[in-house]
Amino acid sequence: MSQEPVTPEKDPQPKTGYISSFIRLLFLLILLTGLLLPFTPFASKMKKGIQDIVESARGTKERVITRDVLRDVIKEVPVMKEIVKEVVREVQPPLPDKYIARKDIDVASLFNGITVKTKLLTEEGSFASLERLDPESYKAEFQLSIRVPKANQTMVELSRINKHLPAILPGLDAMLPAAKVSGFYHKLYENKTNRVQNDLTRLNRVLDRHNFYDTETILELTHPTSQRRTLLIQSEMDVVADGSDGDRMPTLDEYIHMSDYYQPFTSYAWAKTSKTPNPLLAKWEERLKKAQDEFAMKGLSSARNRELSAIISTLKVEISEMKARSSLIAEKDPFVVISLLFRGYGDQNKFTPQIGDYAAVIHEGKIYPAICGDYGPSFKMGEASLLMAKTVNPKATPYIRPESDLKVTYLIFPGTAEKTRSAPDLVKWQEKCASLLGEVGGIGSGYVLHTWDNPFKKPEPPPAPGSTTPPAATTPQAGETNSAPNKAGDAKATDTKK
Repeated sequence: MSQEPVTPEKDPQPKTGYISSFIRLLFLLILLTGLLLPFTPFASKMKKGIQDIVESARGTKERVITRDVLRDVIKEVPVMKEIVKEVVREVQPPLPDKYIARKDIDVASLFNGITVKTKLLTEEGSFASLERLDPESYKAEFQLSIRVPKANQTMVELSRINKHLPAILPGLDAMLPAAKVSGFYHKLYENKTNRVQNDLTRLNRVLDRHNFYDTETILELTHPTSQRRTLLIQSEMDVVADGSDGDRMPTLDEYIHMSDYYQPFTSYAWAKTSKTPNPLLAKWEERLKKAQDEFAMKGLSSARNRELSAIISTLKVEISEMKARSSLIAEKDPFVVISLLFRGYGDQNKFTPQIGDYAAVIHEGKIYPAICGDYGPSFKMGEASLLMAKTVNPKATPYIRPESDLKVTYLIFPGTAEKTRSAPDLVKWQEKCASLLGEVGGIGSGYVLHTWDNPFKKPEPPPAPGSTTPPAATTPQAGETNSAPNKAGDAKATDTKK
């Protein structure tokens, strides 16, 4: 029997492949951890731990220990206060079970000084559907009570207003016995009451107490010797700022002529003497063009067309007047305003004042020459130019009267106006007033007639160097002129033009 050859057994190989693979994997993990560790939150802690170990090994005495400390935070909590509201319940009166008639009276004082007393009367009527058709069921009946004043007439009554009157006008004693309260006084207060009646019926603004009682008296006086007639008026003094004259004053104070009530004309006017245009001509022509341009527009209402047509007609007349005539200037010329109620009575009353008549204005212990230069409302009295007003009271303006009390006496000499009107000649005006005052007894001793300075006088040039100035002549100061003689008919002015 044959034997099979014996194959020697192979030695088993060591399992080194698995170990090396594990080692490589571990190495990669360590390497990857090393790369990623700096980017993880543990890096700072490891670094801090290593620093502590190193510092401990070096024997560092000071150690800085960082800990997280819990801190108590006190939070303020608002305290809510309890609000207790007290509820007050209104107890209503019991409801009426039937109609109760009323008669109530209420008294109040209005802003214009009028005391108002209203009376409410009620009565039971028919059904509402029927009463609303009857105009008598709901109506107002106005009753205004006015005491019309009586006029001053005696010396005692006149001097109560101005204690200087008997001394300033010694001739009054001779004229008062035959003096007559003028019909113009009664006509004035008739006009006032008619105006109040019309305004009251239409519920317009009623004339106030101050302007209703603006005249103390109007007396018609005649001097027994000279037979010179004089109209004496005691009133207040309102201010007029109207008038323009390109010949004497080519420009105007804007503060004055921009007023809503300013008028470039006065009733006293005369023909222009130069080619210098009126200072307001350009403004009026601009207004005319504006009105004409609007009037030419299409689509305007008929009412507006009528209004524009009237405006255009008025402006054309006023422009024509500006080009042809000159007027007094309130801030430069001394004049008084007379009421329109005088106009039209010249034929039936010889004491009727006219535009251009001379006048003397007395306030306190001073007397001023003037003329009647303009007309005012028919229900008012007592008004003068701005120049006159500022002379009486320097605080006067176009909006502030110089005298609110009835302390101004106006002496008007009717029928004394010059036949031909011309620009104001203040020297002539003063001479004429002095003469007329002389005809009614003159000015009393110690009182003088005011002298108006020339408002357009050019300043004198200064003396040449080295020249000697002659001694000044003794001339009366402004407001201190020689008074008119006391005897009637013997007046003679001695003032000279400065």
